[in-house]
Amino acid sequence: MSIGSSSKRRCCGRTRISSMQTVVSAREVADVFEKIAPLTSGIPGDQLGFIYGNPETRVTGVGCTWCVQSAGLQYCADRNLNMIITHAALWMPPQTSPWYDGPAEEDIIANRLRQTALRKSGMVVYRSHSNWDALPRDGVADSGVAALGLGGSREIARQKFFSVNMLDHEISVEDLRHRVEQGLAFSHCRVFGDARKKIRAFAFLIGGFGENQYHMPQAAMELGAEAIIIGEMSEFIVIACLEMGLPVIESLHSISENPGIRRQAEILAGHLDPLRVEYVASGAAAFPASHEPH
Repeated sequence: MSIGSSSKRRCCGRTRISSMQTVVSAREVADVFEKIAPLTSGIPGDQLGFIYGNPETRVTGVGCTWCVQSAGLQYCADRNLNMIITHAALWMPPQTSPWYDGPAEEDIIANRLRQTALRKSGMVVYRSHSNWDALPRDGVADSGVAALGLGGSREIARQKFFSVNMLDHEISVEDLRHRVEQGLAFSHCRVFGDARKKIRAFAFLIGGFGENQYHMPQAAMELGAEAIIIGEMSEFIVIACLEMGLPVIESLHSISENPGIRRQAEILAGHLDPLRVEYVASGAAAFPASHEPH
């Protein structure tokens, strides 16, 4: 599958740019976006909104992506998508560490490649993160669950950034892993714990939650989860899960969140028509050697 995909689907809600208005600024696109996912619905202090370029830029197309990376920038330039909505931060952060001697901030190669591409194209970059994670039904958390295609499951408990879902019949953790791989189109999920254990209730802790939210698995378990699905993995968090008798299915940070970014592109395509909006593949599995569909 190509790195990007065009999105044409019925929009949600009523806020949209008039089909007669074909010249819009990035600020106007952001206004539409923020009526769907207000910045105030995100976590206070989270980086949200414009992070690069001029908000008054005339938009010729929008690319929705999980992470800004070189191949995606080239795709956007080729497709004349000059506004990027990214989920992850734009730059690799500088690091001063006693463990190694690393590059100066201005010498970080990934950042230099991205900045060169952005300057050359005149793109503008807007970030949505926790406000899209938390969006009910269409956001990252709920889109991840929906992507699994577990017909007959129902939500039994919820916090803002995750839900616990009950299947209509028991399945093994290994069977759930297969469903996760099929739903997320990623064939390299790993199981930690008893793969033969029969469960009905699970929680999908998207993105980095399995790496940086130390006790979210316990919170999910106390709401009824008998197994968890994660994106990013901290082995220490997984150990704590196994000590609680909670099996873990690991995917990948981007893989767990891409369904929500695809849905973002679909929604914006409806609101911004006739402006072209596309999903732009990113993450480690988007590189050709990964041999994974995007």
